[in-house]
Amino acid sequence: MKKNNERATVTSAKDYLIYLEGVPSAAINDVLVDEKGGRALVMSLDDKEVEAVMLDESRPLPGDIFKTSDTGINVHLSDKLLGRVFNPLGEILDNKAPLEASLEPMELEVVASGIGTRSMITQQLITGFSTIDVMVPIGIGQRELIVGEPRSGKATFILDTIINQKGTNTICIYAVLGKPESEIKHITELLRQRNALDYSIIIATSSADPSPLIVVCPQVAFAIADYFRKQGKKVLLVLDDLGIHAKHIREMALLSGKTPGRESYPGDIFYQHAHLMERAGSFNEKAGSGSITLLPVIQTNLDSLTDLIPTNLMSSTDGHLFFSSSLRSQGYYPSIDIPASVTRVGHQTQNVLFKQLAHLTKKSLADYRNLERFSRFSSELNIVSQQKLKRGVVIQELLRQNVHEKLELLDQLALLSLVFVAFFDNKDLKKVRVEKPALLKVVQSFNKLKKSQTLTDYPKIEQYFEFIKQELVPKLNNGQNS
Repeated sequence: MKKNNERATVTSAKDYLIYLEGVPSAAINDVLVDEKGGRALVMSLDDKEVEAVMLDESRPLPGDIFKTSDTGINVHLSDKLLGRVFNPLGEILDNKAPLEASLEPMELEVVASGIGTRSMITQQLITGFSTIDVMVPIGIGQRELIVGEPRSGKATFILDTIINQKGTNTICIYAVLGKPESEIKHITELLRQRNALDYSIIIATSSADPSPLIVVCPQVAFAIADYFRKQGKKVLLVLDDLGIHAKHIREMALLSGKTPGRESYPGDIFYQHAHLMERAGSFNEKAGSGSITLLPVIQTNLDSLTDLIPTNLMSSTDGHLFFSSSLRSQGYYPSIDIPASVTRVGHQTQNVLFKQLAHLTKKSLADYRNLERFSRFSSELNIVSQQKLKRGVVIQELLRQNVHEKLELLDQLALLSLVFVAFFDNKDLKKVRVEKPALLKVVQSFNKLKKSQTLTDYPKIEQYFEFIKQELVPKLNNGQNS
């Protein structure tokens, strides 16, 4: 129904918050437009007036006139959005041609579809990093929280994960929430340089943007993700960062006079984030057979993990990856604290060999940590304990990768399996890091030849270890001796 003949008059204004009279057909999330083109989003209604927030820099005064709009958030959903950088209003940030205008309003407030439209998560999202793909796997359609300290490598990991989706038919959507403009430019340039913008969309809001625009950004990102998901496509959606997003929700709530709750956040802050993240998942044929894998991000430290927003997000997701600035400063990448990280559905997507290898690797790392603490107080360790300590050091070194370095799944499997066939038992620990690139080249060549018989012929990890011992280890020894 056409609404653009209705006129509303501003009765009062507080910064970007305005109250209007005269729009009887207005609904929540409708967009109102003033005479200068400024746009306001309707937030609440009562019998006498409408509460709205400005989505741009304009600040109306009492007496200003607004009209209802049929187009609302004016972003036309199509494949032409791929490779583009724009804000939630559809205003371009990449100096290219303007986006195509939409003839219909974008649905912002969408209730997540029910369990009847969902399918079991059975496929794995391959990141290219052993720490995740083997130890803390992410399923396609999973909601995995990225949580960590400042300067812990979270952003670099996310960008590498997007870059490593090349050739997987995955649409990547990066929603930047209230970040510095320099960071938005860095994200854009890196994805462009690595040819990842061809299958990516960046919806960006800077720290200079008004709070309402930052708050609405995840909803716009999800609307675009839903468009591709309903076509049966795999979507990887990043919301970076929901801690900033929550602070802007709090600012808007306090400005509008809502009763503050814990840490001064509004009482419905949990609902606002959970309601949003429930839209991710793996869907069946009734809903288009697509998927949305969600990576929400929050920056925090270990002392603040029990704060309201981190605990809310953890309870609304299917696990979390904890990034440590201490590990990053020691040169580890990805700098994920494995004992502090959780994946609730990721392991069900793994091949049985990877499940068994992950179990053995985690056990070896746990033994290493216990013995490493004990060794600080005692210099006398038996041979078995010394071997466990050495094995833990080698595993940590093999899990360490370079920025922008991608490892195929079979190479991850073979490389970590060398630990359990005694290949490193008589090696000098100091040489492991130096020799790793040469070892990896041999492993990659080996897997190209043996790929067809690797995962199907060995139902148990012990059988695969024997295969590695008989087929790969001699090649590695020959390569080192030559």
